[in-house]
Amino acid sequence: MTTTPDFRALCAELLAAFEIQLEEMSIDNRLCKRARTALATPPPKPPTVMEILDLSGEIEEAGLGQIDLVRAALKRWGA
Repeated sequence: MTTTPDFRALCAELLAAFEIQLEEMSIDNRLCKRARTALATPPPKPPTVMEILDLSGEIEEAGLGQIDLVRAALKRWGA
């Protein structure tokens, strides 16, 4: 079974390596600053059980199925 990579940690590691290179060349990079700001922002919280149940109820009332529920959840909470 494969594990999901921690993209935030990977991005932080790549950014740190890139910043070392830029610092050695005395380059100030706005992209690195934006990336650091983005990494400092906490990831969105996953939905609560109640939010999932509410969405499930909406999908059921609309007469839709499980695939529609999954698509709606991904659209609402990302991925």
